[in-house]
This record gives sequence, C-alpha cells and structure tokens, in this order.
Amino acid sequence: MILRIHRGTKEIGGNCVELCTEQTRIILDLGMPLVDPRDKTKKFESFSVRRMTLPQMLDAGILPAVKGLYEGHDDTKPVDALLLSHPHQDHYGFCKYIRKDVPVYLSQDANLMLGVSDVFLPTQFGVHDKREFFQDRIPVQIGDFKVTPYLMDHSGYGAMAFLIEADGKKIFYTGDFRGHGRKSALFDKLLRLPPSGVDVLLMEGTMVDRTEEGVDTEQELETKIVKEARKYPGMKLIQCSGQNIDRVVTFYRAAKRSGAIFVMDLYVANVIHALERKSLPDPFNGFKDVQVLFTKHFMKRLEQKNRPDWYKRWRPYEMRASALKRAGGNVFIFYRENSEPELEPAGVPSGSVLFYSQWKGYMLEPSFRPTEVFCKKHDIAIVEAHTSGHAVVDDLVRLEKALKPVKIIPIHSNSPEKYRKYFGDKVDCLHDGELREV
Repeated sequence: MILRIHRGTKEIGGNCVELCTEQTRIILDLGMPLVDPRDKTKKFESFSVRRMTLPQMLDAGILPAVKGLYEGHDDTKPVDALLLSHPHQDHYGFCKYIRKDVPVYLSQDANLMLGVSDVFLPTQFGVHDKREFFQDRIPVQIGDFKVTPYLMDHSGYGAMAFLIEADGKKIFYTGDFRGHGRKSALFDKLLRLPPSGVDVLLMEGTMVDRTEEGVDTEQELETKIVKEARKYPGMKLIQCSGQNIDRVVTFYRAAKRSGAIFVMDLYVANVIHALERKSLPDPFNGFKDVQVLFTKHFMKRLEQKNRPDWYKRWRPYEMRASALKRAGGNVFIFYRENSEPELEPAGVPSGSVLFYSQWKGYMLEPSFRPTEVFCKKHDIAIVEAHTSGHAVVDDLVRLEKALKPVKIIPIHSNSPEKYRKYFGDKVDCLHDGELREV
C-alpha cells in the first residue's frame, strides 16, 4: 500500500491524502486550506478563486494534484472513492470540483449538515449522486481496501476516523477529534476497544504547539458561561459556529440554567432540525424555552434557494422584535453581523455581553471588526467562552498507547516535528507529495 499526503503535512487544514494499491485508489478528505498556498503568510480566502479555472487552480497549487479526481481535467481512470471524515471546510471545501463518477463516502449526519450548509453558506459541497453512508464500525469494501469507520468526538458533527486495510497493512486515519466534548464517550470507547495491528497512525496534531492553552470540557464551559452571565443584566449574545452542535447545546443548557429564553437564528434552527435528534433543542421536539429570530438576510437567502418553507415553518416559534424588547436581558441569542438590523430596533439593553465562542485568533482578523464596532456602539462587553474542537496532547498520547502503531505520521499540524517529543522514533514526518510505502 502506498501513502501520499498531498496537503497537510506541515499545516492545519486542507487535508488531502491518497492511498493506493495496484488496483485501487482512494482519497481521504479534500479540504480547503486555511493558509494561501501561493503565500503562506496569508489566510486563504475562498472568494479569491471564484473566477479561476480548474487548470489555473492546479497550476497555482491551490488544488492538490491528484490524477483522475477532477471533473473534465484528464482521462486518467477515476479514483475509486473519496472518504470524507467530517463536514468542516478544511476537509471538504474542494469536493465540488471532483468528478461526478467518483463515489463519496461520509456519515449520514455529515451529509445532513452539508445539505443545510449548501443552502446558507457560499462554500458548496457540490452535487454528488454517488453518496454512500458509513455506519459506526461497520466495514465497507472499496476495491482492495477494507474501510472501517469510527465515530469520533469533535466539534464537527458526524466526524469519523477510518481504519484502512489493504495488502496486509493497516492505516488508522484520525481525521479531527478530541476527548473533552459532549461525545467523549466515543473516544473512550475507541481507547477501550481499539483496532489491533495498526502499522501507521495518521494523526492530527492541531494542539501540539498550543500546549499553553487551557482546554475545558463542554460541561465546564457551560458552568463558566452561567457564572459569567450572572455578571451582566443585559442581553447575552452568542457568536459561534452554527454547525458546532456541542456548543449550541452548551449555550442552550447555560440559558436554561440562567432561566433565560434561548433564541436561535434561521441557520442554527435549520441545522438542528435537519439532524432529527430529540435530545437537541428543537422547538418541534417540545423545547418550549427555544425561539427563532427571523432576519431579512437569511429569509432572502432562503427565497433565492427556493426554500421559503425553511423559515415559514418556524413562524409559531418566532421571536419578534417586540417580544425581544420585552424580554430585555432574559435571552441568550445568536449574533451575526447580518442580524444587527433586527437586534437594533428591539433595543440592546445596557449591561449586555457577547460570548465569543470561536478560536481567539479569529478575533485578530478583519472579519471581526464589525462585531467590535457593534459592541462598542452599544457598550457590550466581549467575553471569550470557547474550548477547542481538537485533541490535547494528553489525548494524543492516550490514543497512541491504545493503538500501539508501528509508525506515526503527523498531519493537520503546524509543528509535526514536535510529535517526536512525545512519541520518539515512531514519528515519520513527511513532506507534501512525498510517497511512503506502508
């Protein structure tokens, strides 16, 4: 079995891994990079390639050079499958460019999340008629490869790791994972019942060079939010990813413990609804303390996508401006720049706070400036309330001890050489595009 990491050996995001035997080729993830391949000092912006042709993107090194993968590019035999670990753009962001005859394998939950994202977000997953859905620990045969998916704890819902077997060898690809989320039982199960005989552990290491960052469990974060919320009599604004289901639940539970109304926007409400989990805070599931804020921005988006039913169904649970004004500080409500036209007429009471629940590095980017301006205008305090979606070093060590791999190949890390501090000579640091026989 031959392994080649096309992107991800020395950076976080943009994962693309190729595995091949004499007869079969598969790709693990096809992510949009976070750093611009043309200038590593700059963030990659998806809009910068909207007018580029596929050959131009390949020539610039933006798309990984994988033969037989892209629509209309070459006559090479198509790859046999693309395996998607989870629905984050740095793992699926370039999937819209692949050939229509390449099957895409992913979890059912990831597929549902991507269906909502394609309606609300500019980055598209694409049309893939050949979609196959993995089930936890149920093996699937793809040509020469036997693939066993493992559901993982991660901030991306429906995340999976893959055990891949061929030619008498085994590779375990972690995708992105953690052990301190609301689904930590999945990680504990993997440690308790690991696959045996792993030759290569292809392991993410986002947190390898962030060991100084404190990492709370979601339950600990929930308690901290409740404690902080008591300091502010005004409105509690939430800024976080609408796809981070663990975090949505954390804020819902914090609101409930605070005796407050939990107000989602149309994006978050439709993400939650699509997953059809009775445990999630969906008003259709009888959660009477949950309401939905309608914004002209998202309503227009849904009209453009011929999905007016996606806002009309929430009418019985709509939080109108008048009701929001009456509620005063007794709400936890999602904030986006495009929700300001609805929030301002309702009045932002004094003593309000915005809980910023994303990686703090994003606060340094230009995209955060409108939030700062809005908060300054209304004298809103900004409080960081976040915990990582990635595994801390202690959990990387726990995974290595459970799997006992012969070799560890770093991926999805800015500092792959730091793996050696924890795993010694087992570590094999590759370069993008380098071949390695397993």
